[in-house]
Amino acid sequence: MVMALLFMATGFTACSDDDDNGGGTPSLGTPQYEEVSGKYAITSQGSPYESIELGASGNYIVTLNYGGGYYAAANTTASRTAANGHKSLLNGGARTRATQDGNVIYGTFTSLGGNEYALEGFGTVKLEYAGDNVTGIEVTTQGGQTTRYTAEKQPVMGGDDMTNTLCRTWRIEKIHEIYIDKQTGEKEDYTVTPDNPGEYGYDMPIEVMWSKSGTYLVSYRDETIGLAEWKWRNRGAGEIYYAWDGEWTGDYCTITFEGNKAVIHDKWEDEYGSDESWTYLVTDDIPAETPGEELPQGQSPLANVFTGKLFKTVDDDRFVYENGFLTQIIKSYETVTFRYNYLTNPGAGLPDVQVMDGDEVEYEVELNAQGFAERVHGMAHGDVSTFTYDADGHITAIDDGREGRLYKLEWQGGNLVRVSYTHKSDGRPGDDNCYEYGGQDNTNNLMFYYKTFGIDLDEIQDLYYAGLLGKATAQLPASEISLDGGSNHTFTWTDGSFATDEIHEEATFTFMD
Repeated sequence: MVMALLFMATGFTACSDDDDNGGGTPSLGTPQYEEVSGKYAITSQGSPYESIELGASGNYIVTLNYGGGYYAAANTTASRTAANGHKSLLNGGARTRATQDGNVIYGTFTSLGGNEYALEGFGTVKLEYAGDNVTGIEVTTQGGQTTRYTAEKQPVMGGDDMTNTLCRTWRIEKIHEIYIDKQTGEKEDYTVTPDNPGEYGYDMPIEVMWSKSGTYLVSYRDETIGLAEWKWRNRGAGEIYYAWDGEWTGDYCTITFEGNKAVIHDKWEDEYGSDESWTYLVTDDIPAETPGEELPQGQSPLANVFTGKLFKTVDDDRFVYENGFLTQIIKSYETVTFRYNYLTNPGAGLPDVQVMDGDEVEYEVELNAQGFAERVHGMAHGDVSTFTYDADGHITAIDDGREGRLYKLEWQGGNLVRVSYTHKSDGRPGDDNCYEYGGQDNTNNLMFYYKTFGIDLDEIQDLYYAGLLGKATAQLPASEISLDGGSNHTFTWTDGSFATDEIHEEATFTFMD
């Protein structure tokens, strides 16, 4: 029984481990995707998807159309519930990556503009409207297949303060639990966290999402998902009914709010023992406290580099823009975010630009007078790379701190005609190649430093897409000729791809309208 109780879920109280009666005074801002949030049921016959739900905080739920309906997911919800009885939180998975558990896929999403959203680890969806109503969803999978489905938005709850505050994504900070064995009188009193889950282990819940469509999702350390339903029992008192597998048994918990924190209080009792728990939550959906963080119109570095169309995708990477700035690159394994501190927080002593992976800084960037990256600090390994430019904004030299190489770049007539490097450690020469051009204009400013010119910048290449790593060649290169005994190559460029004679397709790309 004690081990079964360790799977138990939790309760919310913001400031202490003492009993609270629920409710509180909600004081949170509106989540970023509140306006588009909702559960969209797919009505097309034969659809592989039963529903697609967009959460107010930027999390999504895709339910696959297996036989048996919404709650037939082959996850562990049913077995855990049967073993543990009255539980408000069960057991689950990942926060920033997409997780599939049975017929449920859960992850994060971002807006691409034009009613289109990038669902990390899944693909993109585009909502189609007739007036104010969604009538269809266009789904593009990660494999590039696009299909349109008819859809309709499911009813949502009213927008009172308690519901508005609850319906978002919350992170679990800790669980305080007290169990009393009625046979022996023994009392167990302990606190666990996602980093130190104790006997919970991988059954430790780490994130929970409520929606106004009545969806209640819990994810866990072992990357499983618990999917349930919820409704108010007593809104003013913060009492919430919940149902696993569609069974409304009368089980409920109590939630208390304070600022951007909340606590769920849960009780359970049978003839053998009693259990009481408090689950402490925090949400990142809080009003911005730092003034001047909005990106200023008309000052984007993109205008220095991109005279044609902006990238929409490169291979599987998707680009997100705001006020003319590149703000995110959504990759299959991470989401890169750009902070333009030199414009949003001037004088704050911050690096000019920071490139983020989630909450962690990957690179800090110092800009030169031209607005291009002069010094790039890699935070993971402490390496520093420096870049030198000519008066036209072309890179002429790179001191690559990560690979320990000194690159020399030669330009003629706006085209990069030669790239060579030496090893910093011993001066030993590396590759030495020249490039020929056939008059094909580089209309949309394509510049793949590694794939085309063999300059191994790794993720520093992302700075180019933000307009921070110099200007592209005037034309698209037609061939590479080795000057050091290596192989020669020819290049083929189309409106959406780049290939070499050696590799059929080096890169694919699309552009914003």
